[in-house]
Amino acid sequence: MMFATQSLLDRVGEHRRDAARAGPLPAACSQPLRGRVLCPLELDGDQIALWKQLCDADDIYRSPFYRPQFTRVVASCRSDARVAVLELAGRTVGFLPFHLVRRRVGKPIGAHINDYHGPILTPGVAIDAGDLLKAAGLDAYDFNHMPSAIAGLNSSGQGTLSSPQMDLANGYDAYAACRDASWTKAQREIGRRYRKTEAELGPLRFQFHDPSSEVYRQLVSMKNTQYARLGVRMKMDEGWAGQVLDRLRQTQEPDFAGVVSTLHAGDQLIAAHFGLRTNDLLHWWFPAYELALSRLGPGKNLVNQCAIRAGEQGIRKIDFGKGDEDFKLHFADREVALREGSLVVPGTLAAMARKGGEAVVAAARRIPLSRYQDYPGKAVARLVSGVRLPD
Repeated sequence: MMFATQSLLDRVGEHRRDAARAGPLPAACSQPLRGRVLCPLELDGDQIALWKQLCDADDIYRSPFYRPQFTRVVASCRSDARVAVLELAGRTVGFLPFHLVRRRVGKPIGAHINDYHGPILTPGVAIDAGDLLKAAGLDAYDFNHMPSAIAGLNSSGQGTLSSPQMDLANGYDAYAACRDASWTKAQREIGRRYRKTEAELGPLRFQFHDPSSEVYRQLVSMKNTQYARLGVRMKMDEGWAGQVLDRLRQTQEPDFAGVVSTLHAGDQLIAAHFGLRTNDLLHWWFPAYELALSRLGPGKNLVNQCAIRAGEQGIRKIDFGKGDEDFKLHFADREVALREGSLVVPGTLAAMARKGGEAVVAAARRIPLSRYQDYPGKAVARLVSGVRLPD
């Protein structure tokens, strides 16, 4: 899949010039923030165009999870999807997509399959968490992947984490030239396993995007096997999330597309990955490989091939999502700071439930539970402020 990279970059520049001509609103404004809550499928063409313009105008929102296409695909599979159109001084200044659950509680759009959360705002606009919730008609908004750079949104029970990234803005060779000796040593091992795979199974063949349903079916099968081995209850093709993933796979637009990358050895598919891309960023999302071939390192070789060929596709950055898996630590050379917690309206039942949950976690963590010490926090997150949705 090839993208008309230069024309898209020109278009991004036009969007940014339009935003500059409109002039930034002051961070502090005497008029209150207002909101209109809609089903995302009700947005008109002008609103969608503005949403895309805001994503193009600020690097915070480079992730495909912030694009309106992601929200609208989720909305096509979940009736509880909403978007608050945020207005200040009579002008639309942002959007907050969410799921409305338990009346006045919001969860991030896409819930546990979404790797970037929070409002999409006009550059230069900072809003208060209480004002945001009031505009969206919420008492609480839970999240675990919100960039710390989004201004003004102090949260309850805040924790910090990060999303590792691979910067390929100057090409793979420039990226490799800046890595240290330990990276070079690990790369030699990846190369050794590459050659061993070819010797044992046949020539390796990489494809950046394969649109076929059969390849996607094989990827899903490998991923479900991997989940079962790890004891994860999720299956990639089940429920509303499975519907969303399949529809995203089939979405192919210039600024937003599903990408299925593959690595074959001879005629055998040994590794595959399903992710999302914008015009210049690839988000690493659902990788899978044949477990029986793990000694040959097919997963890392797939990442490596994607990185080597990224420039041909206009990709300037690969975002690996939250986590500290070995392959992420190996390839990443930068990271995005994230937060997890809840935005709450003080005094509401939702606020009290989250405050009580924090107290339970704090007390439990004072008990010497050795390797089980994180269990109370995870349990409370699932029951009170987790991002998962009811089926």
